[in-house]
Amino acid sequence: MINKRLLKNARQQHSNGFKVSENKLYKFSSNHLLSIYPINAVCTFIPKNACSTLRFSIAIANGFIRDIKDVQWIHNNNGTFRASQREASVASYTFVVLRCPFTRIASCFLDKIVDEIIFFNDKMGNKVNFNFYEFLLQIKSQQRIDREQHWRNQSDFLHYEKYDDYFSLELFSEAITSLEAQGFKVSDTRESIKHGISSLNTLDGDFSKMKAEQIKKMKEKGSAPNYKSMFSREEIDLVKDIYKDDINLYKSHFGESKLLF
Repeated sequence: MINKRLLKNARQQHSNGFKVSENKLYKFSSNHLLSIYPINAVCTFIPKNACSTLRFSIAIANGFIRDIKDVQWIHNNNGTFRASQREASVASYTFVVLRCPFTRIASCFLDKIVDEIIFFNDKMGNKVNFNFYEFLLQIKSQQRIDREQHWRNQSDFLHYEKYDDYFSLELFSEAITSLEAQGFKVSDTRESIKHGISSLNTLDGDFSKMKAEQIKKMKEKGSAPNYKSMFSREEIDLVKDIYKDDINLYKSHFGESKLLF
């Protein structure tokens, strides 16, 4: 019998031939698989794609925590439910949540860079105060394999040739309904954790060249640019270049209507 769970990266050739233990892309995608024990399911989690919601819901489903009062537990136990090679191969159900690449990278900047959770230093060791355009240029200059997981291409996280379900973060209510039909209750933590901008007063305009420190001051006063206002033509073109594969992946499953551009 042919295993329907054909693994996307396991056959990839590299400097040491086909040795899986040396296959960096296989190990990377493996490290982003989580097991949901009660329904023998495996999901790929992608940072900035309802990642905290999924990890929290899985911790509840697996019996490790009780409710939202325990939400901080997930940040100290990132690898607790990492799927074994066997669990990945014999899972009864698999799924992944994808996100519009334009929205994902704008959210990453407004969250991780503006709030200084992740920062860059210049050659002298001084912290760099990027704007969004400069941030995208920095990403473009990086080798893909060296990109931090919050802005690494979503395509690199995919562990299977084909998942049972692909969900869009832009249509997350549909994902919640479908997953509950599979026996997995999703507890949406986005409002509780407040990683996004939904709790802020969002503004129109052109903020693509505004420095991160200035945007941080705006956020401290309760306002933030909306995602669309982070883009001029230059930023749109950069994202189309950097994340061409992710845009095509998203369009292949959900069409173009939910893409920001």
